[in-house]
Amino acid sequence: MTKWLESITIYHTMSMQRITVTIPDYIYADLTKLVPERGVSSFVAKALEKELLLETNDPIKDFIEFKDKLPCRKNKEILKAINKGRI
Repeated sequence: MTKWLESITIYHTMSMQRITVTIPDYIYADLTKLVPERGVSSFVAKALEKELLLETNDPIKDFIEFKDKLPCRKNKEILKAINKGRI
């Protein structure tokens, strides 16, 4: 790799929203022990993102909900549709 390519840094910028939250004292105390002052916002954003992803993207739950919305078909109907190439 050429020397000038090694020095290029790519930054991905995204829009941000400033919010104010209220947390219990004991959580704040743990947070200040664990995270440097200038890293709190990033830490909280990553924790929220992780929690939101875990809560909203449960593939098993999504599959069961999808399966429950499908019409009930007998095996003969399904095989007939497969043989035709469609359901």
